[in-house]
Amino acid sequence: MARTNLSQRRSHAVRSAVLAALVHLSVPARLKAENRVDYRYEDYIEDDNRIRVRTHSVFAEQALNSKVVAKGNFVYDGISGSSPNGGIPVPGSGQVPLQYLEDIRRAGYVEGAITTGRFITRPQISYSEESDYESVGISLSESIEFNDKNTTLTVGLARNFDRVTGYWLSNRTDWRDKDTLDVLVGVTQLLGPKTYLTANFSVGMADGYLTDPYKGVYFRFDYPGDDLNTDPGFPIPERRPDERLKQVAFLGITHFVTPLKGSVDANYRFHNDDWGIKAHTFTVAWNQKVGSRLTLSPLFRYHFQTSADFYAPSFIGSNNRIDANGVNIALQSDGSYLFEGDPGYPGDGTPFAVPAWPQHFSSDYRLSRLETFTAGVGIHWEVTDHISVDFAYKRYAMFALEDRSYQSAFPQANVYTVGMGFRW
Repeated sequence: MARTNLSQRRSHAVRSAVLAALVHLSVPARLKAENRVDYRYEDYIEDDNRIRVRTHSVFAEQALNSKVVAKGNFVYDGISGSSPNGGIPVPGSGQVPLQYLEDIRRAGYVEGAITTGRFITRPQISYSEESDYESVGISLSESIEFNDKNTTLTVGLARNFDRVTGYWLSNRTDWRDKDTLDVLVGVTQLLGPKTYLTANFSVGMADGYLTDPYKGVYFRFDYPGDDLNTDPGFPIPERRPDERLKQVAFLGITHFVTPLKGSVDANYRFHNDDWGIKAHTFTVAWNQKVGSRLTLSPLFRYHFQTSADFYAPSFIGSNNRIDANGVNIALQSDGSYLFEGDPGYPGDGTPFAVPAWPQHFSSDYRLSRLETFTAGVGIHWEVTDHISVDFAYKRYAMFALEDRSYQSAFPQANVYTVGMGFRW
């Protein structure tokens, strides 16, 4: 059994983190709650028999009285298949090595919405468990409506307490802590009877074990006097920084087009962090009413990001690469960066000593310069006033944007979704 990051392998996975309580900014707070139960099944299938994720989720919402609404969500994930382990292709092959993964994730949250005058308070607690990952989270958001309820201001705070273990951590018996803190402020503004705008900004801080315990990194060394220079190297556990600070800005607009009986949803998300990653995500969807009970929703999403400062498919070390202070160094495989750190093996007085490791390093393709495309369509059918059915299909494709990366590491997938809802 081994863990992979499910949320990065699917476009709309339900996160085990507790930010769900803060995402209410994406829907006007004036909309009334519904007493409902929804079931959804999603099948994420990567090409070439790589990763497959089957997800069952149940969402329930119930108004306890005129001022209190309770919500809950439960997710059951099953993952299996092969994923890149951080290695490089053997000479003469373009295929990166893969590692088989298999795991189960059970996650859920319970949330309340308490209305007091113009204020809406939303506390939430969440839990997620895998064989090698545990997460407990709490969050609290506060919304205030003013300007005749045309404007809603929200502030929120979320805290996660996670534990990680895995392949490189003492045979998965050594649990490491990973904690995150997110702060959000946002506004939803009604611009007219047919248009509303959502804008928010969040700051997230993470510390602890932020490394992927299943990703290795290959180091290649120039051994003088022999033929080992063509060897692809040997893997060691990747080493990411133990802190990360990120900022995320979001801007979205929804406009109803009455003559066409449809609406457009468009949004832009900007991500920046101190690992060197800057990301831009654009999404547009059209919701077209067909008759009185059917809605078609085509969608397109584009994502672009720069690479982390410490990313490279492999690293190179050599006795001939010594900095001005006489310290051995290691370079990214394209020679574009210099890293300093403790020697992999201290010099023992012999003519050759293994060079230093970089301070931080990772060959995880998800930290590289890349772009993704998602296109699909959803169908929502109101079977009766109390029963609805949903179908959706999306095509997801990720591509490398730098020559040093190996395209065979980047996945492409089909995503199928079916669901049913009951209201009363």
